[in-house]
Amino acid sequence: MSFTSVYHFQNLKGYESVISKANSAMKYMGFSRILLEPGQTVSLQPQDEELAIVLQSGDFTVSADYQGKTVIDHMRGTRRSPFDDLPTAVYLPPAAAAVISSEGGMEARVFTAPCREGNAPFFCPPGQVEEGQPGTHIYKRRYRFIFGAPGKHNDGITKKLIVGESVSVPGGWIGFPAHRHDYVTEKECVLDEIFSYQLRSASGGGCVMQCGYDLSLQQEKLWDEVNVIESNHTAIALPTGFHTTIAYPGTEAYLLWGLAGPGKKEYRVQFDERHAWLEDCLY
Repeated sequence: MSFTSVYHFQNLKGYESVISKANSAMKYMGFSRILLEPGQTVSLQPQDEELAIVLQSGDFTVSADYQGKTVIDHMRGTRRSPFDDLPTAVYLPPAAAAVISSEGGMEARVFTAPCREGNAPFFCPPGQVEEGQPGTHIYKRRYRFIFGAPGKHNDGITKKLIVGESVSVPGGWIGFPAHRHDYVTEKECVLDEIFSYQLRSASGGGCVMQCGYDLSLQQEKLWDEVNVIESNHTAIALPTGFHTTIAYPGTEAYLLWGLAGPGKKEYRVQFDERHAWLEDCLY
């Protein structure tokens, strides 16, 4: 039995659904990809779900109508690399109608969440993304809040989705100590989570290990999985358990992460308390 599932993009042009209720254990969110060649266009009309679209590379121009008005009018974003540039992102609620085009070609990655009534469409340029750099040594990483959790940057844009990015140092950790969000407790709430990856190294390749496990109340290991990620065309569904990410020596890891739960947007996670003594030096 596998507790986490790895998905590989098919590199379909246009809009490609990658992770959904139909092919995963995800209940509260999904993941898709937009891939356009130069001059191509894609139209989006989300129904009963909201979308958070994050540009990965290339250029796009976005227009969106909502409730009879043009809310986003030919707004343009560009990005060379997620390692070096802050993202441009777009939020689309249910019943919006959007058109995305690209002059030179582009890739974007998309989180979706079931939603009956969203907020107004929103175009988020790089200047409206919050970036920080917590941690020390191999635990140091950059985080970017695109559409943050309650109380964080841009928290009021989405109804359900929490979206951001993390970039490791070469050979570094992202999200250590490991955390989970499976149960409703004082410290924890139920959230699905999906990661997608990009890797960079001097060799042109790269590799990360995505670690997942669960513990009993007595801190005994119930299960333990490691997925070795060697492709930039990969995403992983994390419906249960603790999770943390480590890059191979010489590899910088980029994580695009999204979360959503069953009710109103909230964010509470349980860290692996066996490593709580490290928290002061990491954060």
